[in-house]
Amino acid sequence: VPAAILSALSAAARGGVLFKGGAALETLAEVQVFAFDKTGTLTTGQAGVTGLVALDGDEAGFLARLAGLEAQSEHPVAAAIRRETAARGIVALPVTEVRSHPSEGITGRDEAGAIWAGNARMLDRMGATLPPGLAQMADSAETMVALGRGDRVLGAVTVADEPRPTAAAALAALRGGGAGVLMMTGDRAPVAARIGAGLGLAPAEISAGLLPADKVALVDQAARRGKVAFVGDGVNDAAALARADIGVAMGVAGSEVALQAADVALMAEDLRKLAAARALARRTARVIRQNLTLALGAMVALVGSSLFLDLPLPLAVLGHEGGTVLVVLNGLRLLTDPIRSRT
Repeated sequence: VPAAILSALSAAARGGVLFKGGAALETLAEVQVFAFDKTGTLTTGQAGVTGLVALDGDEAGFLARLAGLEAQSEHPVAAAIRRETAARGIVALPVTEVRSHPSEGITGRDEAGAIWAGNARMLDRMGATLPPGLAQMADSAETMVALGRGDRVLGAVTVADEPRPTAAAALAALRGGGAGVLMMTGDRAPVAARIGAGLGLAPAEISAGLLPADKVALVDQAARRGKVAFVGDGVNDAAALARADIGVAMGVAGSEVALQAADVALMAEDLRKLAAARALARRTARVIRQNLTLALGAMVALVGSSLFLDLPLPLAVLGHEGGTVLVVLNGLRLLTDPIRSRT
């Protein structure tokens, strides 16, 4: 067993998949449902600003305040806003006392007082309503971020993200291996439906408008069907990563909290490596069963021969040690199966 496990861990590491131990590898082989976060996991996380409305007409001032608030956020939407601000040559205004509200938005204080940015949940938290001029943005299939002060909305931006080029192939490979797939997101249903359709997901496989606690509840529900893996990259995903039978973090873009909570880290952004890692884990399980069968069979044959036949000691030693060598060599075959060759 150790030879097979260590060989598989080495092969996975060479392919850019890091396991925190042999137990994680064995659990991955048994996973029946893979649940994915959307933003930054199934999508590129390199979203771009597609629309901007400043109700006072000062787009530069609006973006400067919004970028200052989002400067301390790790969310891919915040990164898109910062990139747009930089592209326009606008300097972000300083914002202090910044506080993140998972799956809602972010709050802070600028020179004029308290300020906030976020989605519909943040609007509800602040008792604000969207003016008629922004209603069309809220109904689009893109992510909307509103900026406000108190119960007054100052404007909004829309941000669009696209599926990772390898995501659809990875989901198809997991399905081909007999696993179910789910997509979970705190984003609005139209946005989730657009991304899910591009990935070939059925409506029943998509859950939108979720808080971090809702993701944990859905993972718990999926766990009733068998072993479940959760794949995510952000702070919002840490609880779901910890609740799943095995957590998988996107190591390149993932937050430190997500990496700490996960059992497996994908060091590349190619999601097909996850399907390849599962195939390697299942092959490892088969090799372990072969080794146990071979080792136990050899012991039964040797014990039976010593009881009922005249078994010379040199032959007994050769049979015992030869069986050990065979199972070790069988385990070492996994070294020739690096994940990169499967992608």
